[in-house]
Parts: sequence; C-alpha cells; structure tokens
Amino acid sequence: MSEPILYCDGEYVPESRARLSPFDLGVQFGDGIYEVVSAWQGMVFRLDDHLQRLTDSLHAARIDTGLDRQAWAQIVCETARRNGLRDAAIKIVVTRGVLPRGNPDPRAAKPSVRAFATPYAHLGSEEQRAKGIRLQIGHQRGMAPDTLDPRYKHTARLQYQLAKIEALDSGYDDVVWLSAQGFVEEAPRSNLFLVKDGVLRTPALGVLHGITRMTFCELAAELSIPVDAGNVTAFDLFVADEVFTCSTSGAALPVREVSGRSIRGTIPGELTQRLNALYWRKREAGWHGTRL
Repeated sequence: MSEPILYCDGEYVPESRARLSPFDLGVQFGDGIYEVVSAWQGMVFRLDDHLQRLTDSLHAARIDTGLDRQAWAQIVCETARRNGLRDAAIKIVVTRGVLPRGNPDPRAAKPSVRAFATPYAHLGSEEQRAKGIRLQIGHQRGMAPDTLDPRYKHTARLQYQLAKIEALDSGYDDVVWLSAQGFVEEAPRSNLFLVKDGVLRTPALGVLHGITRMTFCELAAELSIPVDAGNVTAFDLFVADEVFTCSTSGAALPVREVSGRSIRGTIPGELTQRLNALYWRKREAGWHGTRL
C-alpha cells in the first residue's frame, strides 16, 4: 500500500516525511486549531462553512497562516485527490509553530500547517448505527466558556480523551459531559440531540457550533419539526423519546441507553431516521457540495 500524502507547510509529501518539530508549541502545549471536512461521492460537504469556522478559530487564537479561503479550499480538495479518495475525511491541523531560539514570545512563532485525508469512516459501527450506542454522562465537567470558549476547535483535548477512556472502561460506547451548572453539553467528537413529544432539542450553550448540528436543525425545519436550542439536563435525556449524537463522521448515531437508563422509544427513533435519511439523500444529490 502506498504511503498517504499529506500537505505540510506548502508541500505535498509522503507520510514518512511529514514531521513536526518537538519544539513546536502545538507539541509542547497543545497550542493549535483543527478542522475536519468530509467528502462523499466526490463532493466535499459544506466546505465554506467548515472554512469559516476554521478561519474564525485561527483569527480568535491569533494564529496567522497567511492562507486565504481559496488557498484552504485548494488544500482540502488537493489532499483528497492526491490520496485517490472520493469518500474521505480531510483533517487540517494548524499549530502556533516554533519560536525563534531564545525568544519566549508566542507571537514570534511561525505557524505549522498540516492536512491529511483518510477514507470516510462512520463514528459508529454498522451494528451501533442499527441498534444504538450506550452513552455515559461523565463526571468531568466541560471547560467553562470564561476559561476557553468552546467555539475554538482546538487541539488541547486531554480532558475529552480522559472522559472517553473512562466511559469505555465502564462498558459504554461514548460520553457526554455537563457544564458546571449541571446542563448537558456535548461529546468528544459529537453534538447531541434528543426528541421529546415531537420536538427536537439540542444544547445551545457551552458547545462547539457543529456543522452537522446546524445542518440537522435546517433539515428539521424542512420537515416541519420544531427545534428547541436551549438548556438540556440529564433528566431530559433519561426521559427522552429519542436521543442521538451527530457529527461529520456519519451524521446521526442513535443512542439506546444513557447512564443505565434505556431510551424507551424505537431505536433508531422515527425522527432520527427521517432526519438522517434526508441528510444522506440531499448529500448524495450534491446539496452544499463542492466537487473535488
């Protein structure tokens, strides 16, 4: 099997040559921003929205790569093409970079840019997508917005990794965490939805503004399903008619249990199935698509 080809600071190189200095602030401190874009049947989904989120995060983090939106779009598409992938996940990682020797000022670092493509893979297995996953509410709290706004799609993910590991150790498939005030927020790689009495609900505060989350809200409006973006508690999850996570990796993933409480409705639920089917139908028709 040939080596994957990565974009590295202006060049396309094989994986064996894709190196990042141990002096890079991304390696030392997790100081960086990332973005993940998906392609399906040769069409990149909502590329403009993903690049808007990427450039917003970079600007807010004061990381200036000198790349404009057109250059970013070229990197995404060319990385997938060079790896011969029509169904792909393309990940961009931007670190603050390496400081000049003897200079401790982070503003002096030159950013490092990496992009790589892998075959598209659903977040859940085929069985999990059919029967649902077991979701644990973790004991760790999400990072408060007055510490670091969750709209930064940043690379410092230790707390999320620890929460996921603890959930897996306990026999669960994934984890969601609560805010300091006790409201449900999100999962390490997903946003969260529930359905109660025909209303689609999703946490609004303390969450990453997911592109798939936004898409499902739009699809709900198209299907005349009421949407409530607001505060959600653990109790709301326990008594929901349907629960699902959503992400770039596979759209809706149904949940069959939350911290020992079984979801009492059909798995996947009726609205989950309708929304997910419409999502894939529109994607395959080229909706919000950019051709590779």
